Amino acid sequence: MALNVKNANGSNNSVEQETLDAGVYPGRLVQIIDMGLQAQRPYQGKEKPPINEIMLTYELVDEFLKDEEGNELLDKPRWISETMPLNNLRADRAKSTQRYMALDPNMVFDGDFSALGNTPVNIALVHNKQGEKTYTNVANVAAMRPRDAEKCPTLVNPIKVFDLDNPDMEVFNALPGWISTKIKTNLNFQGSPLQAALAGKQEDKPKEAPAKKDRKPKVEDAAEVEDNSKVWD
Repeated sequence: MALNVKNANGSNNSVEQETLDAGVYPGRLVQIIDMGLQAQRPYQGKEKPPINEIMLTYELVDEFLKDEEGNELLDKPRWISETMPLNNLRADRAKSTQRYMALDPNMVFDGDFSALGNTPVNIALVHNKQGEKTYTNVANVAAMRPRDAEKCPTLVNPIKVFDLDNPDMEVFNALPGWISTKIKTNLNFQGSPLQAALAGKQEDKPKEAPAKKDRKPKVEDAAEVEDNSKVWD
């Protein structure tokens, strides 16, 4: 699908990080990921049709991961992501419409999410509890005042855009495993450019020599499954 709604953090740092306080944080849009056509949960007992989804990731410009001694790692800013159905812009109450208008209020990019990387915004974070665990979620995103946007620090990480209509395999292979798996299980994966690209990658691998007929297969002979799970940059 194209990432135009007019027509949807990672680190290798193993130190457990503190939960971000609820509040408003300045940040920039660093990642736009096309999640494909996804099944939806029933609402009030009624089935909902599948819809294309998009994941947006924001890089917080003044919050950083910390090392074992509690020192901020200035090359590793905190990231926060949200996934939502990608609705047409005419659906003015849809979350994707609200996010797009916060990022491009003057419609400079005519509904194209993929062009919005590096846009400065204010991100409102809230806490949601499930059992004993507290999760930090994006409650809202608002446009930044021009004078604040001018002073907003630049991105530390490169902008990443993944579009299933024209898949960037370098971006795809850098995604955490749970994200790449969700993309590969989207309802339009079969026959997609991504499936073709992944199939081509498998074909490029050197073929193993055929096993001898009198040799029983061993456990270590089992084909290895390609691991696409990589930590965030």
